[in-house]
Amino acid sequence: MVSPEKSSPLIAALVAGLILAGCAVTEPAEPDTAETAPPGSADNPAMPYNGMAALPPVNDDPQQLMGLDRATLNEKLGEPALIRRDGDAEVWQYRADRCVLDLFLYGVDKKVEHVDLRDRGDGGASSVRDCFAGMLRAAMPST
Repeated sequence: MVSPEKSSPLIAALVAGLILAGCAVTEPAEPDTAETAPPGSADNPAMPYNGMAALPPVNDDPQQLMGLDRATLNEKLGEPALIRRDGDAEVWQYRADRCVLDLFLYGVDKKVEHVDLRDRGDGGASSVRDCFAGMLRAAMPST
């Protein structure tokens, strides 16, 4: 056991250290705007309201495919699930869980002259456009 006479300098040193530590000046931490700003605000634009990654914007109108040739279709949608040839026409079919897209290509240069986007029977009209947008996003190159 330490005698009271020998412990006084030790206690004095500890008390002095605590006093000096309490006197230290510290700067307040900068707030993290990603945590304090509401999602989707100007200070935090990349975070959507639900916390999920924002989907890239796409034009969900299937009529945008009118007049496109084979190469451009491959860039926009990738390879079709099926290509059917009927005389001078080619029908390119793309399938997803909720919809089917048929593109009718005609002429020597085979360009889209008719578009048929339809539901597979388990969704409404608005889901068909959402489904088509999903096809376009799935074919986008990942960055």
